[in-house]
Amino acid sequence: MFDDMDQLVADYDDSVRNAREGKGLSQSDLANELNEKASLIRKIERGDTLPSDRVQSKLERFLEIDLSAEGGSGEDSEWSGGSSSGSYTLGDVVKRKD
Repeated sequence: MFDDMDQLVADYDDSVRNAREGKGLSQSDLANELNEKASLIRKIERGDTLPSDRVQSKLERFLEIDLSAEGGSGEDSEWSGGSSSGSYTLGDVVKRKD
């Protein structure tokens, strides 16, 4: 269930605030544009709450920002085993303690 969720950048609150201020909008103005409550925008900008996927999409489109954490292809960046065919064996994943 949680594997499909995008991770947010660590400073999502600052990104939203800076982009909003860059457009010369108040929190209330932004809330009106997104059809959301101003209290939600305040909480997001303070870092008190994470935006839902729906609100995140609205923010990204309207403010022209990307709030998704950089992950490249979405796979773990530390993974180095396996073949390019996408099929892995137990030996690709497990390290022996010999």
